[in-house]
Amino acid sequence: AVNHADVFSEVAYMTPILSPWTRPEPAKKPAPKSLRQRVLVVEDELIIGELAAETLADAGYEVFTAASAEEAEIILRDVSVDVLFTDINLGGRDGFELAQAALSLQPLLSVVFTSGRSRICHGMCESVGVPFLAKPYRLVELVEAVERAVKATTTQ
Repeated sequence: AVNHADVFSEVAYMTPILSPWTRPEPAKKPAPKSLRQRVLVVEDELIIGELAAETLADAGYEVFTAASAEEAEIILRDVSVDVLFTDINLGGRDGFELAQAALSLQPLLSVVFTSGRSRICHGMCESVGVPFLAKPYRLVELVEAVERAVKATTTQ
């Protein structure tokens, strides 16, 4: 016959006790859903899009991603966002067309463009006063650009 008390003490003996020193750091609590700013990242180069999305999520944003203008529009019909961060060259319809469609669906959102063809695009964006981030960008620059765009949205 098995003595359950002995088995229990064996198990209890083998269970490590966490000292206060080995406890994992408590995760930083993200702001409540309603207070978190929402960013839609539109990038046809999937790795770049994933990196951008992950960086913005780590910075506390609620992030949605799309790989094309068409996919982004579907999201924009369902979800209100604060910032549209889009590549200009998306293969199909470009980021400029997407921004027009996005603003007609959500007039209060801010737009930040990015592109590897920086000279032409930067000039076009600057002429209409729209933020532009040249590729390759540093992830810190991405967060700063989105923060500026969010401030622009909330002060309207």
